[in-house]
Amino acid sequence: MIKKNDTRRLGSFGFQAFLWTQFLGALNDNLFKIMISMAAVNSAVESGGGSKFLSLVGAVFILPFLLFSGYAGNLADAFNKRTVLIVSKSAEIAAMGLAPFVLLSGKMEWMLAVLFLMAMHSSFFSPAKYGILPEMLPDRELSRANGLLEMTTFMAIILGTSVGALLFAAFKPHPEQMGLVLLFVAVFGTMMSFGIAKVPSPATRERIRVFPWSEIFDGVQRLLRDRVLFLTVIGISWFWFLGALFQMDLLLFAKEVMNLSDGKTGLLVASLAVGIGAGSLLAGRLSGDKVELGLVPIGSLGIGFFSIALSFSGGSFSKSVALLLLLGLAGGLFIVPLNALLQQKSGDRERGRLIATNNFINMTGILLASGILWLFRDLFQQPADRIILIFGILTLAGTLYILTVLPDYLIRFSLWILTHSFFKVRIAGGENVPFRGPALLVCNHLSHVD
Repeated sequence: MIKKNDTRRLGSFGFQAFLWTQFLGALNDNLFKIMISMAAVNSAVESGGGSKFLSLVGAVFILPFLLFSGYAGNLADAFNKRTVLIVSKSAEIAAMGLAPFVLLSGKMEWMLAVLFLMAMHSSFFSPAKYGILPEMLPDRELSRANGLLEMTTFMAIILGTSVGALLFAAFKPHPEQMGLVLLFVAVFGTMMSFGIAKVPSPATRERIRVFPWSEIFDGVQRLLRDRVLFLTVIGISWFWFLGALFQMDLLLFAKEVMNLSDGKTGLLVASLAVGIGAGSLLAGRLSGDKVELGLVPIGSLGIGFFSIALSFSGGSFSKSVALLLLLGLAGGLFIVPLNALLQQKSGDRERGRLIATNNFINMTGILLASGILWLFRDLFQQPADRIILIFGILTLAGTLYILTVLPDYLIRFSLWILTHSFFKVRIAGGENVPFRGPALLVCNHLSHVD
């Protein structure tokens, strides 16, 4: 167990083992997902059928999060979160043990079934993954920890997508060897999970509910009673909705607006993920020893402005890559404080439920992104760059609305700008001063301005 007087908690083996565990899990998800996506594409090209399987890959991966998030949150609150992580990783070995056989069979139905099992493992892993951070670390480390967590997650997405494609090409004559690689990653990840720092078990055990969505229903009711928590989850879900929408729309943008090759198209999509990873790490460093809400409006404004700029990039590849890196950077600044705030404001006995509810809403947003793309693309006949422009403008409008209904964000945004501007500002006082208005907050927090 990480001791309270340990000043290097983020550098401790217990936390590093946790990062490696979740990194390898996300890597395996994306390795297998890209492998069967490419198998579906090949099936469509070779036989004239099978394209339906490609569209099913994303839906099958999201479905377990919608079906089992309630159970996952319930288990994360009822049992020791470290134990839940270890058991979940052990289940990944069982799922990936089937991978060599289903890849060798070439049957898409079986591959999708194993993908469902992998996604189910991830759906149970996620609430415990985010919920264990406040139990493992003090509040002042949460932002940096979330920055590292998001950075490693997006690095896993980038590596999984690129390396998975290379493995598929290299082992295409012997697909079972791809499955053995996946099994090895699962075993190594499970071994790392045993090194995760020990955390206290729940003082009282929550009962396991038979109806899986009752946890989600209770979580939504709880969010509706707390405007800050509710808008935090909406903000996180907007991030995942926008990320899914832009990821799909960028493929159209690359082909129709820029006429790029497949290789350059992949670089374009990867630029966004690299930016998010870098932004997540930067958000953790800028936040320091607190949850820095002032970064949220900065990130949101950046997402809006760089989206609009991207839509007017004129088909320039270098300009588009630069803008996507900046767009991703803004996304990292936006998402990290929100994740940390959700963890911090959730009570110990409800953290798993609220994170599972957040996951459920996030996945609903990702599914909604597919419908929105169809609506704007096929029904309204909007080009790819126009779609980016529209949602960039909506992001800016939403930012201005949030700043009016949640003055906390506006105040923290203003204070962050002041403390990082040419004014020399020293902030004194505790983080627990209640928000009763800008004047009172400034009087309590600012000792002097030079």
